[in-house]
Amino acid sequence: MIAKILMIIIGFTSGAGISAGVFAFIAAIGLVPRMAQRSKTEKYIPLYEDMILLGGLFAATSMFVDYRLPKSPILAGGFALAIGVFTGVLAMALTEVLNVMPILMRRVRITKGLPWIILSFALGKVLGSLLYFLVDGFYVL
Repeated sequence: MIAKILMIIIGFTSGAGISAGVFAFIAAIGLVPRMAQRSKTEKYIPLYEDMILLGGLFAATSMFVDYRLPKSPILAGGFALAIGVFTGVLAMALTEVLNVMPILMRRVRITKGLPWIILSFALGKVLGSLLYFLVDGFYVL
């Protein structure tokens, strides 16, 4: 009994530490304020923060709670779109913070077409998410 209680405490504190690190990373790169500023929706910043927190809690609890959602292609597509948008925004915010694009442009000597390159990255991510969530048995190894 003591071993089970100890495992619960270790698991909870480990999960809390990991999630604190993830949320600190999101806050450090300024994801929420940057997204609100770009979309001119600064008044919804508390809502954005709450939704990120609830998404994290849902993802964490889905490991041990069997959520039963209706099987709907529209619901699966919306879920895939939300994950793709969040992943894309997070990746682009990290890229912007690290100034990867200017360094990449200089090294590869690309002078034109940067918007098309970024769009192709985003569309590839969207296509991969849609295939993963909508095509039964589709897994990328």
